[in-house]
Amino acid sequence: MNTKLFWAIGLFLIVISCQSESLDIRRTFPFQLQLDAFPPQIPIHKPTSVGFSIRPEYLMSGNAYTFTWQITAPQQGIMVLNHQVVSPGGKALVFANAGKLMTDTLTYVPTDSGAHQLTLHFYDTMGQQKDTSFTLTAVK
Repeated sequence: MNTKLFWAIGLFLIVISCQSESLDIRRTFPFQLQLDAFPPQIPIHKPTSVGFSIRPEYLMSGNAYTFTWQITAPQQGIMVLNHQVVSPGGKALVFANAGKLMTDTLTYVPTDSGAHQLTLHFYDTMGQQKDTSFTLTAVK
């Protein structure tokens, strides 16, 4: 009788301890943006390119990020992402990179002279965002 009681209490304690554990499902994964610096002065109507990459904390198949950019008026320019023209406010896909090399390329072509204040936005599929802003001076 004592043995059965002992086993029943032991089983009861095991069941209670299992009920207190919970499973934490992670829905967001941080990512890092690595971007070479644009030179502070660039020639007008001449493309200037820099390398960049997005490195997530965990690389899974299909890590896709949305790229969009803005420029402060009245200045104008053309942004090219991996040989694809992206208009201000337009969107383009960028895929994650696990290597050490910066495999993606951003190219900016100023169409008028003066200070161009650019803001780059990168979003993951869950809405997390990384932004970077900088000013370039386009000279003749």
